[in-house]
Amino acid sequence: MKRPFVVTIFALLVLLLAAWNVFQVFSALQSYDLMRALNLITEANLLIVIGLTWAIGFGLAAWGVWRRRSWGCTWMLIAIVVYQAQQWIMRLSLMRSSDEVIRRPADVFLSLLSIAVVWGFLFIPKIRRLYVKSDE
Repeated sequence: MKRPFVVTIFALLVLLLAAWNVFQVFSALQSYDLMRALNLITEANLLIVIGLTWAIGFGLAAWGVWRRRSWGCTWMLIAIVVYQAQQWIMRLSLMRSSDEVIRRPADVFLSLLSIAVVWGFLFIPKIRRLYVKSDE
């Protein structure tokens, strides 16, 4: 069965999430000396490890979604929820800014929207059938 174009676009968007996390790793590596000088070495290491983990995780998810594997679909459903939860834990525990309280409602909306878009897309009946049939 031919892969629908929309699945390729979705896989590319998931790959963009992986690329964003690679960018976060490079950003943390560039700021490493400054963070060490500020005695934030644990936070720097945490940002690097978490960024690498999500880059690999979303890269695998993009591959699985693009190859129409059921594990790719399942992994993406789980990963987007865990990713958003982890982002909120980091935001509430590590990151502080004066405008966070003002931005928080919009950030909650965008987090929930990203989960709804991923779950909504992967549960469209036509798309869902692609992943069920691909492993048979």
